[in-house]
Amino acid sequence: MSAHNGLRHFVAGVARTFHLWPLISKTGLYNYARRKKYPDTLVYLDVVITECCTLKCRNCSNLMQYYHHPENLDAEEVISSLGRIFSSMKVNILKILGGEPFVCQSTLIKVLEYLKDHSDAFAEAQIITNGTIMPSEDCLKAIKDTPKLKIVFSNYGELSSRLNEFSKLCEDKGIAYEIVENDFWWDFGGMKLRNEKESKTQHRFDGCYSRRQCASLFRGKLYVCPRQAHAIRLGLVPEDSSEVVDILSPEFKDSDKLHDAISDLVDRKKRISSCSYCGCDDWKKVPRAIQTERPINAD
Repeated sequence: MSAHNGLRHFVAGVARTFHLWPLISKTGLYNYARRKKYPDTLVYLDVVITECCTLKCRNCSNLMQYYHHPENLDAEEVISSLGRIFSSMKVNILKILGGEPFVCQSTLIKVLEYLKDHSDAFAEAQIITNGTIMPSEDCLKAIKDTPKLKIVFSNYGELSSRLNEFSKLCEDKGIAYEIVENDFWWDFGGMKLRNEKESKTQHRFDGCYSRRQCASLFRGKLYVCPRQAHAIRLGLVPEDSSEVVDILSPEFKDSDKLHDAISDLVDRKKRISSCSYCGCDDWKKVPRAIQTERPINAD
């Protein structure tokens, strides 16, 4: 780990330990610093490869708990979308996730093989997993062959039933990994429309520490918020074409146009529609990974 990344992880750890994110968020300093340091780079890019998950966490901020009929994504669509993005700008940290990405290892392998041949387009790649599934031999090989790749385990205690086995495998095979421990989650609330003043909704967007970190590539489109992406897919919020970049649109064969469209999206000042359905600024803590017996209905 570089000295810069080490410092970044240390500061983030202090912020989590002493619950400083609400203060950092309200000042807007984190977002400002990121925009200034990476003006032509996607600081973080979430690459969703599946809606399927082995867990059904009641308070999942990415809304997996609302999927009644989740699907795996098409590998070629994911790869084509990445190709367009890589032609227009670089990515600092690229995160492969779902759902649980090891649910669909055939897609994961193809995406990793693509990243292997385009490693100059990103500084670091991560696979975000809950530690419930072991990789196949083919998947393990693809992981080992992909440069700058790290496995990031979200440790949910007994629910992460294969974490110890998987992390030991990483040690034995020389695969970089990290185990993220959280005592609680921030509750983003349900998906009900909030009746509030426009100024409050705008303030929520202005102070959201996630929006610069969580640009989400999902089904060929780029969103500034992963919660928004899944809410639109689930039909819980309306889609507004001004709040999304259709990466695979014919107009974005021109990489300069795509660069400008992505930059405008991640640096937008006006709040997005899904902010009216979000409670991130309530800063309410909930226990991590509490399970539901079945998918949740939005109504």
